[in-house]
Amino acid sequence: MDSGFMGKLDFGGDDSSSLKLQVKASPTSSGEGNSSVEFGNSEFTAAEIVMTDPKRVKRILANRVSAARSKERKTQYMAELEHKVQTLQTEATTLSAQLTHLQVRIHQQVRILGEGELLSFYLQLRIPCFQKNLPWKE
Repeated sequence: MDSGFMGKLDFGGDDSSSLKLQVKASPTSSGEGNSSVEFGNSEFTAAEIVMTDPKRVKRILANRVSAARSKERKTQYMAELEHKVQTLQTEATTLSAQLTHLQVRIHQQVRILGEGELLSFYLQLRIPCFQKNLPWKE
């Protein structure tokens, strides 16, 4: 009921000290009618409302302040998340470029290693020929 109550508060207009209230009957668990104050057609001043139910008004105002703080925290949290997303996207781009560079280097190293192994195999075949001063036949 507070959210409906709070949502209908009207502090705007020419006279910000008056509020529109409506007295509405609502049944209780025992089935009897109970009067509750809601914003609507009847006009009361802010002072009259505070005099009739100051705890409720205080709670409503505290809830509004709390909601404003909550909204501010949410906005700040969203800004932090957006910044974090941006940072992580930049980091992902950098890491992707590094990965590509390393893959190229690995490919080159494998090629060089393969050439080295081929050369080593070739030399192992030729060493006996050099030792015996035999001509190499390809």
